[in-house]
Formats: sequence, structure tokens, C-alpha cells
Amino acid sequence: MKKHHYGLWIIGVVVLLLIIGGGFFLTKGQAAQSAATTKTIKIATAGTIFPNAYKQNNKLTGYDVEVANAAAKTQGYTVKYVTTDFDGIFGQLDAGRVDTIANDIGATAQRKEKYLFSTPYNNETTNIAVRKNASYQQLKDLEGKTVATSGAGNNFITSLQKYDPKINIKVFETRDQAIQALKTGRVEGLLYSRGTLSAIAKYQHLDWRVVKGDAASALVAFPFKNSQEGKKTQEIFNRGLKKIKSNGQLDKISTKYFGYAITNVISKSGGQ
Repeated sequence: MKKHHYGLWIIGVVVLLLIIGGGFFLTKGQAAQSAATTKTIKIATAGTIFPNAYKQNNKLTGYDVEVANAAAKTQGYTVKYVTTDFDGIFGQLDAGRVDTIANDIGATAQRKEKYLFSTPYNNETTNIAVRKNASYQQLKDLEGKTVATSGAGNNFITSLQKYDPKINIKVFETRDQAIQALKTGRVEGLLYSRGTLSAIAKYQHLDWRVVKGDAASALVAFPFKNSQEGKKTQEIFNRGLKKIKSNGQLDKISTKYFGYAITNVISKSGGQ
């Protein structure tokens, strides 16, 4: 009788060990499968452009960064960023080192000849901000006056010169210098995009306003290589952007950085 009980006890222990062992290997197998299916999208950015993609406390943040993260997350992807000089940012995409770029990239006609683009998530217009008590109401009111910007040859300079060459432009080496020029009254306006000007005024608590009129307009989107892999990533982002537009997350992110809902601006510009 004792032998019978002893035999049952041995069998019970063996069964228990098999269950535990099976559970261990199952868990290990599930973990391996999960690791194998982890999906990552690599994105290039200069990380130096406020408020789109910049570093705060050594952490990459900004409107474009948060939009990319949110869109990718809805499709089950994580994002890995590669910071690089802007001059070489498209080279990273061309070489296949990254899947796309998050750096306030305008979907221009010239770029569309080479790259695929996502649906737009911003509309970058060329605008001028003035002090709130200034008499200027429209861009044309600044003819003969001087406005500040930074970075020789930037798109805003070209756009404003084409729109109205009678508005003088003083180019500073840094954005901070250009901002300071308007603060101290050395110029009558500040030239950047509406989103950037609104963000600067919002974050620095400046009593400024953007005058009426856009000198130019360019829809901002994520670019991809014109390849099968590029088309696949384009579809992922388009689905993600559609999701965050419909659930209000895109407007929430834009309000955080610009102080207004970006979908209203995109729809007015003819974006999807």
C-alpha cells in the first residue's frame, strides 16, 4: 500500500515538473516570438528646429516628433530616431539608413518627382509677426520696412522676395538674434512660418501677432523612398495619420506647440 502511494507521489511530481517546464518553455517561446515581431521605424531628423524637432533636456521632442510617434504607435510600431545635419538628411533616406524624415519637410513639386509623401500633417506658410501695438495689418503694409529672419537662403526669404520684393529682409546668424531684433525694435517684423511664429510667441510670452496674408504655402508631410518598402511605410503612416486626425490627437499635439488646431489650417490649404 505504501509502495502504491509512493508511486503515485512520484508520478505527481513528474507531472508537476512537466507542467512547470512546459510553461517555462512556452513563456520563453512567446517572448522570442514577441521580440521577433517587434516593429521599428527609423526616422532621421536634425533635431535643431523649434518647435518641430528639437532637444529639450537632451530628449528629442517637438511637433513633428510627437506626430510621428503617435502615428506609428497606432499601427503597432515603435520609432527610432537618427539625428544628422540637415544637409545630409535626405542622403540618409536615399541610402536606406532611415525609413522617413521628421523635420518640417515641405512636400514640394520638386521633391515629389523623387520621393513619395504621406498625407500632410502641417501647412507651412510664410508669414510675418509684428508687435501687437504696431499699425501693420497685412503683409503689404510692411513695404519699405525691415523684417528679421535667420539662415541665409532659407525658404521664407525666397518666398517673401517673390511675393513682395519691397519688404526688406535682414538675415541674422541665429534665430535668437532675429527674435531679439524685433524685441528691441531694430526691425518691424519677424519672418518665419505661422506655426513657428505662434510657437515663439506662446513659449516666450511675447505680445506679438501675425499679420494677415501668406507669402507662400507648402504642405508638410513625411517623405519616403519611391520603392516597394517606401510604399509600405507610406501606407503605415497614412493609416496612422488618419487615425490621429479622426480621434483629435493631431489637433491636441498642434495646440500644445502652436496654440491652434492644425487640421483647420490643413483643410483650408486644400490638404487631405
